[in-house]
Amino acid sequence: MSIAFYIKKNKLILDYSPEIQTEHFREDILNSKFVHLRKTFVVTKQLLCNQDENYCDSYCFCIGVIKGDYIKINSEVIRTMNDFYISKEIKLKTSMFVANRNISILRKIDAIIDNDFYIGGDWESFDGVSESVFEELIIKFPKTAEMDKYANNRIASILKEYFPECDKYEGIYNKFIKNKNKKNSPCYSARESVYNIQIELAQFTNAANQLKDMLASSESISEKVWQEKIHYILQFLYPKYILCAREISFEGIDGYKKIPDFILVDTNGFVDILEIKKPEIRILTKQASYRNNYVPVRDFSGVIQQIEKYIFCLSTIEKSQKKVLLKLKPLLPEGVEPQILNPQGILLLGRSNEFNEQQRRDFELIKRQYKNIADIITYDDLTTRLNNIINSLKLKLPIPINSTET
Repeated sequence: MSIAFYIKKNKLILDYSPEIQTEHFREDILNSKFVHLRKTFVVTKQLLCNQDENYCDSYCFCIGVIKGDYIKINSEVIRTMNDFYISKEIKLKTSMFVANRNISILRKIDAIIDNDFYIGGDWESFDGVSESVFEELIIKFPKTAEMDKYANNRIASILKEYFPECDKYEGIYNKFIKNKNKKNSPCYSARESVYNIQIELAQFTNAANQLKDMLASSESISEKVWQEKIHYILQFLYPKYILCAREISFEGIDGYKKIPDFILVDTNGFVDILEIKKPEIRILTKQASYRNNYVPVRDFSGVIQQIEKYIFCLSTIEKSQKKVLLKLKPLLPEGVEPQILNPQGILLLGRSNEFNEQQRRDFELIKRQYKNIADIITYDDLTTRLNNIINSLKLKLPIPINSTET
């Protein structure tokens, strides 16, 4: 089969030529609700431009429209939640949409972004990526040999304790990656590094801007919606977590159901807990009280006790452990087994931008008291961390970028 693209009357046309059995394909498209092309494009009779012809060697489908300087791809055709816009100046080809083993490139991108995606043109105005960055992404997309060796290595890492002969696959995979890196010229590696930094910079800048906008209107956002939006931003700061599962319930020691905001699972399958409270929650007393110290207010202490209880229940109640692991298992990639072993908590709440020096010290001492909570951060801490990462990335670029307040 072959696929080509062209523009006709401000519409993007996908021209599909089956290798054999043209009449069967036409029957399928006319009688079925939809047909998959290379597991990437989902086309229907309604999209067919030449359906009045009895038989034809190729079939033309309208899969997008011109919007200003961009081609907007029909999200129903590529099955994405976000819309994808490609500059009119870019010549479209199948490799921009379909990777090895008929993997949809745009659908993979869609799974990790929260906004519409612009390629080329005035991409900076839309927080998109340049044409060269997108081309680099296509080049770096895993090939069949790499995916096979990676899969063998992941499976072998689990079975090698029982089947010693499996141990060799780790060496095979590492050697493959080493040889692959050797093939890249120094010039290519430097260019690749810049592209990666640009992508990271765009991601963190977008996250910082989203956080700024949310903090400006936090009172008008419900806690559930707030948590959903914030947890995506947090994943940039905690990249080791590959799953963030919302509101998985389990039984507590008091017989009542416990429902943490999120249960996290890291790359090795180990479980932690994330609690997200809105910024309006106060943390410390406004005035120094007991022996001239600032102490936690009731709401803050209650949240701490809540997350400590979640951790205790998960660590000690076997029935609860089994229930949680059973729910997490189908949500994880193949080869990753969820495990509960001394889980820790991450807590985000409140503001600290108006703390005086003593309050900052007292807050730091309070955080260190809770050994089961790995990180207690305020929204101002979160903003500072994002800005520090952004400034660090800017320094790594060969051409300095003017610093902007996020």
